[in-house]
Amino acid sequence: MQAPPLDVLVIGEAIVDFVPLHRGPLRAARGFELHSGGAPANVAIGVRRLGGTSGLVSVVGRDEFGAFLLGSLQREGVDTRCVHALDDVQTALCFITLDADGDRSFLHRGGDPAVRLSPDHVDPEQVAGARIVKFSSGPLRTAGGADAVDRMLEHATGLVACDPGACPSHWASAETIARRLAEALSRCHVVKCSEVEAWDITGESDPETAAKRMVEQGAELAVVTLGAEGAVYARRADRGAVPAVPVEVVDTTGAGDAFMAALLFRLARDGARPVELPRKRLEEHLRFACQIGAGAVTRRGAIAGLPEPAL
Repeated sequence: MQAPPLDVLVIGEAIVDFVPLHRGPLRAARGFELHSGGAPANVAIGVRRLGGTSGLVSVVGRDEFGAFLLGSLQREGVDTRCVHALDDVQTALCFITLDADGDRSFLHRGGDPAVRLSPDHVDPEQVAGARIVKFSSGPLRTAGGADAVDRMLEHATGLVACDPGACPSHWASAETIARRLAEALSRCHVVKCSEVEAWDITGESDPETAAKRMVEQGAELAVVTLGAEGAVYARRADRGAVPAVPVEVVDTTGAGDAFMAALLFRLARDGARPVELPRKRLEEHLRFACQIGAGAVTRRGAIAGLPEPAL
């Protein structure tokens, strides 16, 4: 029996996050919580938590940490048919440091199974049935991963979305990823990024100008998130801003992923192209995304602050 179409299909890395029990330098940590992490996995789980359907295309190691990630994804209801466990690679680990304000920094250890992504890991039928497909810069670090993204975009029949995300220096050269990202972004309907990522992509320091530039480069909708300042957006016909939701910050890990999950969930359920949405409706979606993103920072871990799925 063929599986029903997914609201959102995401390609990219799944990582085990070690989140410290207390704020401060990593060397002072006296314990950690294990969480499912990696921006693509976070988005897939976020869509499910909100009541949508999602799938992930990824690679993990066939080890205890890989089993932990697969179990976490499956318990959340994420379609893992295209999450591949390999014998000859270790699952990626990330040790997170939280400062006094809950802002985070990362120390990556373990393996890097996402470098093994290839077009063979992409199921064209699953892609064609998805309402939205989403990628980030992670798979673009290798030629095989870039080809996997390309295969996904070739078979996509719905919206194409990108959240470039952070790109650690050990992944690949900034020039290589920038070139591949520029090629992929030209095929996107929706682009969401942070203020820093927007500058990296466009060279524009002003978020509104950066969003406008991404639309000029082909996006129907470009959104730049500004943390506690909310978000700005641009389309060809208009531009605007939505406010953030004030909360007490515990851990900022995953806030942008939660925002993206909420926006894609709303767009998938709406069924309209971003360019066709009335401005009021679009801003309702973006305010909802800000609300979900704010909730994500109120607990430790990238997904712990997301809404619990409706029974």
